[in-house]
Amino acid sequence: MSTQTCEQVMEEKKVYTSSSSANVGSVTRSLFTRQTGQALITLGTLFKHIPPFNETIDSNTGETLISIGKKLKGIK
Repeated sequence: MSTQTCEQVMEEKKVYTSSSSANVGSVTRSLFTRQTGQALITLGTLFKHIPPFNETIDSNTGETLISIGKKLKGIK
């Protein structure tokens, strides 16, 4: 029996600006929001399609996580 793993590498993005520090906070928050959205989409997909999870977790839970994740990422 072989096991395959698929890992996504998340690179840290650093943005340097010479403007106010409030702008840096919004860029960091925006990046955090997109990464959180991606994590929710990944969890939702996992809950919907991977057999140990989709047998015990309601499919609406996965769909809800995907929906929230898409809203956070700005995907329609």
